[in-house]
Amino acid sequence: MVRTRFAPSPTGYLHIGGVRTALFCWLYAKNQKGQFLLRIEDTDVDRSTQESIDAIHEGMQWLNLNHDEEPVYQSQRMDLYQQKAEELLESGCAYRCYCTQEELDAMRKEQSERGENPSYDGRCRELKESKNGEFVIRFKSPEEGEIIINDHIFGNVSVNNQELDDFILVRTNGMPTYHFSVVVDDHDINISHVIRGDDHLKNTAKHIHLFNAFGYKLPEFIHLPMILGPDGVRLSKRHGAVNILEYKQQGFLPEAMLNYLARLGWSSGDQEIFSIKELVEKFDLTNINKSSARFDAEKLQWVNQQHLSSLDNQKLSELLAEQATKEDIELPSQEKMLLFSEAYKSRADNLNDLLSNAHSLFSEKIEIEEKAAKKHLRSLILKPLKDLVNEFEETTWTKKNIHGAIEKMCKKHQIGFGKIGQPLRVAVTGNSISPPIDVTLALLEKEIAIIRLRTAIEYIENRT
Repeated sequence: MVRTRFAPSPTGYLHIGGVRTALFCWLYAKNQKGQFLLRIEDTDVDRSTQESIDAIHEGMQWLNLNHDEEPVYQSQRMDLYQQKAEELLESGCAYRCYCTQEELDAMRKEQSERGENPSYDGRCRELKESKNGEFVIRFKSPEEGEIIINDHIFGNVSVNNQELDDFILVRTNGMPTYHFSVVVDDHDINISHVIRGDDHLKNTAKHIHLFNAFGYKLPEFIHLPMILGPDGVRLSKRHGAVNILEYKQQGFLPEAMLNYLARLGWSSGDQEIFSIKELVEKFDLTNINKSSARFDAEKLQWVNQQHLSSLDNQKLSELLAEQATKEDIELPSQEKMLLFSEAYKSRADNLNDLLSNAHSLFSEKIEIEEKAAKKHLRSLILKPLKDLVNEFEETTWTKKNIHGAIEKMCKKHQIGFGKIGQPLRVAVTGNSISPPIDVTLALLEKEIAIIRLRTAIEYIENRT
């Protein structure tokens, strides 16, 4: 069975790069009818925080990247790591190193002065007896030959063993290093496919040596090319590599985020917009690109708008109601919000914009943009607006009847529909952008629409 895992370190927020890795792990597991696991790599006691752990869980929950088993916390597995370290010591694949920090610093300084790459020189490698004092446990790396990494994306990658020094497995405080714990855990929880960033490619050479030392079966390796910013350099906070929950706060839909991130390095023909179901059905490893993808905030916004405009009105109205409650914004009835969602969802980029539109439209008092008022609320439209108000007083308030009343006034005053449509739009919404004016008016209670029109008439009269 395919078993993948996402293994973040809780030393900061969950960002775009981490989410893309989690998504690819999740998609491949679901596509293969396998299982997706979450492992919290919290052995860095000085930097790991509960706040970061909570943010990881909240981000994964928002994105609906649900794991199939209880999360694994490395901090709760110290006994296992100690046991495995002892096994390597007994088999001769690891040794205790008693070098002090001062000795290591001096050694690296001498190497640098000779023009060599600083690395541990193995001076404790052949010690036969234990010594007093603190020690780390190091892996006894092969000193000759090469290791071949068979990667699904990059093919066979050769690493010279001389590039790998005797790396540390267990620190002086007894905590395992990343290289050690990741191998122990991937075997212990039966991970079949390791999917992670290509910045770990050389680390994988170390991990293969450890797998072999334990006699463990190797998992499949898939290293994802990193995400770059629009300028071609590694993605950073200034490009958008912020806490994934900030995108939630900005009104992005989780489905849109996943759609966009799936297309950052993977493709299925020319298709751009995918439902989650389609992503699961079509995702494979062969169509992951070898080259790095570039993060494009405008493209993400476009993808979000596409998902927003196709979202079920019932679901959308529920999301708006949930957000409105958090922000203490009063919205009209669910029936009205269903109509509003249908009318406005193709005209907003995110949920926040949509909620702002709803708040503005349904507020007791609206703010009219001065520029729009000066352009459209002019004396030449005064008489048609007055007559329209009188007509609306007698109109049964439906979209069809509203449209008919406006057409009647256009015919009476011999003006085009657009000549009165924009002034109407400014009068009832405060700006010159909205769905068709008959649709917009039908969303409002008739009494409110008439009050706003009378206010606009008063504005025109005061200017003349």
